[in-house]
Amino acid sequence: MLKRRYLVYEILLCCLIGALYRSAHLAYAETPQKKILVLNSDASVEKYRIPQEEFQQSLGMPVILVDLAERKWTVHDLEELFYDESPDLVYCIGTRAYLMAYKYVGKTPIVFSSILNWLRLPITNRRYGVSNELHAGMEMMLFRHIFPEISKIGVLYSQKYTEEWFQAANEQAQELGLTIIGHRIEKKEPLDVALTQLLEKKVDAFWLIPDPAVISNSNDLHVILERCDTQKIPVFSYNEAFTQYGVVLSISVDTPTIGRQAAALATSVLAKEDLTELVQFPAGSYITLNLKKVKEYHLHYNEDALGSVNTILE
Repeated sequence: MLKRRYLVYEILLCCLIGALYRSAHLAYAETPQKKILVLNSDASVEKYRIPQEEFQQSLGMPVILVDLAERKWTVHDLEELFYDESPDLVYCIGTRAYLMAYKYVGKTPIVFSSILNWLRLPITNRRYGVSNELHAGMEMMLFRHIFPEISKIGVLYSQKYTEEWFQAANEQAQELGLTIIGHRIEKKEPLDVALTQLLEKKVDAFWLIPDPAVISNSNDLHVILERCDTQKIPVFSYNEAFTQYGVVLSISVDTPTIGRQAAALATSVLAKEDLTELVQFPAGSYITLNLKKVKEYHLHYNEDALGSVNTILE
């Protein structure tokens, strides 16, 4: 009799647990899940693929992935995609992805990254992003920290891509006690002519920035490095690979950090948090110093600053 009573209790307990599980499962199923569409300009390119992977990993929820390079997308295809999926947020990687999403997603919020000079893009409300350029003031502080005797820095820039960046950098340089000597490349102006005019102003260093009007191919990079090397003018750049060819100092964006930062930004947007900065500077950087070139040019450098350098080439 006692065993039968325990058996009844066990059956009732199992039924109760089952009912609670079904209730919790139904409650979870009824909870609206956010739908995120990731629009990648070309996932085969490392600078686009890595942010996508880090974004997915950091976000911790399923996303819809669309690689625009896999096939030719028509206007009709994109309109159908956004209509059928009706995402709560679109993460755009690269300029092409952003421009396509901007036209067709309506009021759906967009988070973007991996775009050269986002200031030249149409930006309206509900558009958020992570800049592909580091804060110019931060870079100049590092220049000064590592090379305390450098005060005049030359820059080639263009109106189309980096005019706004140059104006902001010029103001920040003044606050840091530095002087930015700029030369704006005009249409069809030969690179060697523009470079000659800039170097004639006796700059202490040349700052190579990511501007397609300045460097459109590998030969342009070769011209700049060869001319600066002849005059022993150190070149600062944005790509650590350039240090293998003679660039003295490189401060580059940490690509994985961009993806994680975009995920955090997307989470904040979906949670409808108040954001003071709609477009954020990258939170991480990678510093490479070509110490061999530093010694060859007899540049005075701050040895205490080497602790902040990620890679030193000797």
